[in-house]
Amino acid sequence: MSHQAAWIKEQHANVVVDAAPNPTPGPGELLVKVKVIGFSPLEAKIQKLALIPIPYPNVLGMSFAGIVESVGPDVSSFKPGDEVATVRDGSKGGDPRFGAYQQYALASQTSTAKLPHGVTLETGATSILNLAAVATALSIYMGLDRPSFTSKAEANGKKILIYGGSSPAGGLATSYATAAGYEVITTSSPKNKDFVQSLQPSIIIDHTQPGEEILSNIRSHGPYEAIFDAIGSSDVTEVLAEYLTSIGGGSYNSLNVSEGPLPANVERKFAPYSLSMDKPEHADFRTWFYTELVPKGLQTGIITPTRPQWIDGGLGQAQKALDLMMEGKISSRKLLTDPSA
Repeated sequence: MSHQAAWIKEQHANVVVDAAPNPTPGPGELLVKVKVIGFSPLEAKIQKLALIPIPYPNVLGMSFAGIVESVGPDVSSFKPGDEVATVRDGSKGGDPRFGAYQQYALASQTSTAKLPHGVTLETGATSILNLAAVATALSIYMGLDRPSFTSKAEANGKKILIYGGSSPAGGLATSYATAAGYEVITTSSPKNKDFVQSLQPSIIIDHTQPGEEILSNIRSHGPYEAIFDAIGSSDVTEVLAEYLTSIGGGSYNSLNVSEGPLPANVERKFAPYSLSMDKPEHADFRTWFYTELVPKGLQTGIITPTRPQWIDGGLGQAQKALDLMMEGKISSRKLLTDPSA
């Protein structure tokens, strides 16, 4: 038996739709019928820039949502028919059976969340990958408290600057931090301000202003317990570096390998956050993320999901999705497709 997959057959090549054998789940694995692929800009950089080395041929795709078809011999927490969202385990990057760009894919039980009633496959696919990066960045690398799932935490009096509140990662970071009781100062363009306001930050700075005005606003609302850059562009790097220099130096965490040089007294911290959750020392956090944060956070509304943007045509349009992301033509939304369409 076989199904259709979008293969990248050699480095820098366009993806092409071709057959792939239906895999059988082994120990700790699930076979999932993929219903919603969540595209990531990182996948475009893997294809176009070979940012992360992978073997070829391969199937790209770091996250998806779907319905469990069968489970491995030792899997007891999932069963056929369960609706799930999953992130490709870091150790499976070289195994095409775990790639999202196909109709049936394997998933690791330790990086899969069972979606409860009321949380759609679309919501799971739009949110799980960036939420993994955000939760790891904020709570493991930056030391922020975790949110609760019963209600928004009491204000703790600490300010966090999140640059890029309208971006998929920045929006989830704003949602996560405000739910944990932090006073969030973030940025947005006027056209996305209403959405960002729904995430309940304390202050929204218009990032379409001249750099001097943005910097003045950032200064006026500081100082900050922590700073998270969800954009990573050279313009943002310049603003954050100038702000930190003006207060004597400091550090900030970035979701991306940001562009631009930095003054000697400013440090930009970057890590492959979503993959860092795979480290043995973070096993408890990883369990909390997949069994608590994803299902309960999305079900209760404590975590506001990223807004979707569907692309028609299924696997046949996977290359179009990669091109759109690489060209920077997708803003504030998560590209999705149904591989069976």
